Amino acid sequence: MFGLGRYAGLVLILSTILSCKEDAGTGQQMTDDFDRASMLSFWADEVIIPAYQNYHGQVLNFQQATKNFQLDPTEQNLQYMREAYASAYRSWQWVSIYAIGPAESEQLLNFTNIYPCDTAELNQAIIQGNLSLNLPSTFDIQGWPAIDYLIYGNDPTTAYQSLVQQGDRLSFLMYLANRLEALSKTVLEDWQNGYRDTFVSQQGSGADASTNKLINDFVYHYEKELRAGKIGIPAGVFSGSVLESRVEAVYSDTLSKSLFLEGLTAHRNFFSGLAFNRDSDGPSLQSYLDYLKIERGGDLLSSRILNQFELIQAKADNLPNIFKTGLENNATPFLETYDALQQNVIWLKVDMMQALNVRVDYVDADGD
Repeated sequence: MFGLGRYAGLVLILSTILSCKEDAGTGQQMTDDFDRASMLSFWADEVIIPAYQNYHGQVLNFQQATKNFQLDPTEQNLQYMREAYASAYRSWQWVSIYAIGPAESEQLLNFTNIYPCDTAELNQAIIQGNLSLNLPSTFDIQGWPAIDYLIYGNDPTTAYQSLVQQGDRLSFLMYLANRLEALSKTVLEDWQNGYRDTFVSQQGSGADASTNKLINDFVYHYEKELRAGKIGIPAGVFSGSVLESRVEAVYSDTLSKSLFLEGLTAHRNFFSGLAFNRDSDGPSLQSYLDYLKIERGGDLLSSRILNQFELIQAKADNLPNIFKTGLENNATPFLETYDALQQNVIWLKVDMMQALNVRVDYVDADGD
């Protein structure tokens, strides 16, 4: 048996070893005693929960606008419904990053925003009166992409006439709105009624710790949803040819660009530690990297990442307002935006995650 003094000394040595890590960029040993607890509290209280509160409120507005249109299907009420839809879809971009805890267990992303919508299957479900949307096979006939199709379609005027003249389509639309409201309410209430404390309490550095899991969610969403889903796939990066039908919100014209810009801002704000209401900031991935003095090429890694976000923003601002027709005419601006996005995949997924000793927990299968 070890004496108490020798045992205590061994614990101290092991603690020091475990709290140190090597920066892959410099090869230097670093001691990581960054206050993860404060960062988790800030994320929960100032970023995630307010974002979900906003999202649920926007979904409620859309649900009410849909009810109003169902009761009085005028063109004015249709316009109100479309405006509420656009606002709610934009607010979705601010919560879709956080696929952790309740959102993960409820499969919120899968039930909310799998696109493109399978319109043939959706029309068949409406004809058959199939209102059971809990199976994975129904992911692509519900959520915002299905609503996008129902209220705009290939021709907005024809879509309006179909909703007015075919009661089953309008009933299905109302069902989709109710389902989104129920899902968003469940996730928000779970955060508020227990999961927030669970999230903050998991302060360690293991694979199941909240920081590690949310960093993975953030990087995954940036890589797969923002970079690939919104830009790379429709631009033909992975297929070799433009797939304009794979644009997000493909039926509602300028909304595609708006959703991408919202998503880009949401990712940048989360990285830099800006509160959801944008009136304060707090501990973040940026401050974590700076605390550890992580550099690349003589610059702070966080500065390189933020500068790249600015470059992406400049590229994105110059994209055509209507993604679908823009891709049909000239995919080059989209490919340039994708390339700018890709650089931050490298810095976030490789450099940042290695520096923070976070192991990638998802499968990369798109060949990039």
